[in-house]
Amino acid sequence: MAKMFFILQRRDDKTLDEVRQQWSGEGHLSHVRQLPGLTRFVQNYIVASPSGHVCDGVGELWFEDIDVMEKALNSPEMAAAVESARSFLDMETTAMIIVEESTVISRVQKS
Repeated sequence: MAKMFFILQRRDDKTLDEVRQQWSGEGHLSHVRQLPGLTRFVQNYIVASPSGHVCDGVGELWFEDIDVMEKALNSPEMAAAVESARSFLDMETTAMIIVEESTVISRVQKS
């Protein structure tokens, strides 16, 4: 599993509500859905930030492996998704990180 996180910073001319609407709206999602090899897309909305403003959201893109992710990163579909994001994100301060997950504790509730 390979994961890419986006630490989102909104444009100065956008409110948080406007960013959430555009980020979760069909206009942007139509581009993300087309990313080759994408297995999961998670939008994390910030509900509290006790240490002060850090970001406006965290997006997760999941892929089967790093090779598949690299192909997606260099695809025309990713270019279209990034261009869409420019309409609501400050791309100079929005960051992308690629992570390797290491599960330390996993508790699964049985019903």
